Parts: sequence; C-alpha cells; structure tokens
Amino acid sequence: MSTLIPVLILSIPILAIVLRSLRRWQVLDVEAARREVELRRRFSRLDEVDRRVADIERYVTSPEFTLNREIGALADRR
Repeated sequence: MSTLIPVLILSIPILAIVLRSLRRWQVLDVEAARREVELRRRFSRLDEVDRRVADIERYVTSPEFTLNREIGALADRR
C-alpha cells in the first residue's frame, strides 16, 4: 500500500496533462464541426443562386420570352 501512494501522486499531473490535451482536441473538433456547418450553409446558398440563375437563363432563351418581348414592342408602338 505504501508504494501505491507515490505512484498515485505521480500520476495526477500526467492525468491532468492528458485531460487538458483531450479538452483541446474536443475544442478543435467543435470548431471543425462549426466550420463544416458554415461551409455547407454557404454552399447551399450558392446552389440556390445557381438554380435561380439557371431558371432565368432558361426563361430568357425560351420562345415564350421572345414572344413576350415582341408583343411588348408591338404594344409600345401604339
């Protein structure tokens, strides 16, 4: 029993160092998860903008757009 006490006393600083390192890794994991969420959010916004631009391009290059433009031009002549 008498040799167990010095071993325990010596292991306390080691345990403290290990726990501190684990906390640092947890903080890094949380920060990485936050960054990943933010990147996903930004990319989803970019995907939404890309979809809207594609919809506009599809409409502008459609025959319906050309027809509406020509009807508008005829209406302006009157």
